[in-house]
Amino acid sequence: MSARYVARMLVLIGACYSASVLAAPLTSADKNDDGAISRQEAMDAQNASFERLDENGNDKLSRDEFDAGQPSAPKDASQADIARRKQVVSRWFDQIDRDGDASITPQEYRDAVSPYFDRLDANHDGKISQQELRKSFQEVDEAQAELGG
Repeated sequence: MSARYVARMLVLIGACYSASVLAAPLTSADKNDDGAISRQEAMDAQNASFERLDENGNDKLSRDEFDAGQPSAPKDASQADIARRKQVVSRWFDQIDRDGDASITPQEYRDAVSPYFDRLDANHDGKISQQELRKSFQEVDEAQAELGG
């Protein structure tokens, strides 16, 4: 498995995760119903996501809690694909866990998503519009196709 492949998978997982956290948003995270997701609405959705993943309520995500919240491998995935997914998710966990204490705090979790918000907010107006979100999904689809998925 090449470093380039792993890097692309990390980007893809990040994009998928961010898009999924922000996808239902135009119905659930868009609290003021203006048709866009503000940075605060995105952070509120991120906080809610963290709380859902934190099964034991200790305000930290273990590797297992984090892994359980990531997209699973397709049912027809090979053992090699399953192992790659686990490796990619593990690397992503390690990147988010900035202090290396084997858990992710709410701040580490928010800090990891902030760059994705900035990327999705293509016109840099502080909000993610439906059009910007659709474009992100399109990019994820293209990346998956390029990776053979």
